[in-house]
Amino acid sequence: MTHHLKTLPEYFQTVIDGTKPFEIRNNDRGFKPGDRVILEEFEGYQDIPACPDFGANCPPVEYDPYNEQDYHKIPEDCRRHSCGAYRKELYTGRKCLIKIKDIFELDAAGFTGYVAFTFDIKNIIDKS
Repeated sequence: MTHHLKTLPEYFQTVIDGTKPFEIRNNDRGFKPGDRVILEEFEGYQDIPACPDFGANCPPVEYDPYNEQDYHKIPEDCRRHSCGAYRKELYTGRKCLIKIKDIFELDAAGFTGYVAFTFDIKNIIDKS
């Protein structure tokens, strides 16, 4: 199985430098040893140029790297889910292909649903 994961620049750099040989992630994907993961350097979201419902007053979207969730306050009368304008994700073009070696569940440490995994770097792609 191959998983694509957003990774903020400061964490991405430490992975490819070899100073951070592990990842801590929500295990909503069912990670397993041998799985391939493509870490994609993620910079955030582009400002919304024009929301069809709220124009410049459209609420921003924020990315929470710890929960790997997008957070936004969408008014009930917004058609955001259909306009898609808020989903302009910004990537640098740098990617790192890794292969999971070992997985450690973090439930006992109080991080229910999270895992830490070690990995081998297989390839680094720099299209920046």
